[in-house]
Amino acid sequence: MDISHYRLTPDAQADLIEIRRFTVQQWGEVQSEKYLSGLQQTFRLLASTPALGRDRPDVGSGVLSFPYVSHVIYYLIHERQPVIFGVLHKRMVPANHLDGREMI
Repeated sequence: MDISHYRLTPDAQADLIEIRRFTVQQWGEVQSEKYLSGLQQTFRLLASTPALGRDRPDVGSGVLSFPYVSHVIYYLIHERQPVIFGVLHKRMVPANHLDGREMI
């Protein structure tokens, strides 16, 4: 039985929608599905081993990040599960895109 759980905030869900839109536009539906499937596998990995992420005090107290190909996943651990509140392109400055987001 898989007991690995994670939660996506509405902002993180919006990030995934934008990633999908951009990837379909640039590289097609098949590549988009592969990329998003890989992201979801990474979310499950973080759910099973939340401490894999790197501490990100520059983003906020208790914030962790973990890379996936061209993106970085930002999350907190809340009630022993990752709460993913952002999935940004690795070239984006986190402070410019994560300030003001609901983290939990």
